[in-house]
Amino acid sequence: MFKIQQGDASMAYILKVTYSSGTNFKQSLKDSSQLGLCEKYNISNGKTFRVRDKADADTDHYRVTLFDKVGNAGCPQYDTWYVFKNHVDIQPETSGGSVAEVIVINATSGLNVREQPDTSARELGKIPNGSRVSVYGEGKDNDGFRWIKVKSNQWVSSEGWVATEYLKILSVR
Repeated sequence: MFKIQQGDASMAYILKVTYSSGTNFKQSLKDSSQLGLCEKYNISNGKTFRVRDKADADTDHYRVTLFDKVGNAGCPQYDTWYVFKNHVDIQPETSGGSVAEVIVINATSGLNVREQPDTSARELGKIPNGSRVSVYGEGKDNDGFRWIKVKSNQWVSSEGWVATEYLKILSVR
């Protein structure tokens, strides 16, 4: 059975530090003053990070998983951290709602949109060759092939998945 890896198919976000004094990424929910050098990472105001996944850890903190690992020099680098909610702003990566790219279908007979990122998954419809779609998520199948999630559009009535081997990037938003 096909399984999507955690975070692969979810919306990407941008985290921006908005607190004037900056803030700390933390490896636990403890107060920063109780954490050692390798358990926290100080971030200045205005710094941004791409976020793969976010969740409420408690009423005051988010648990975020970044696309890249960060940490202090000489310490382990982590991609999952806790951060104080009032010190950051987290928004979808683009205001248009799509993750990043506008792509064109490059398949002469059109491109099948599937229920899951797998060639054996149920077909939801077909997007004609030369059509443009926006990317809303990414996934990989069991063989490691990359798939792109697309929203419903004039050709397909629900969101689905298309294989990236038939896509051409037109622009990055």
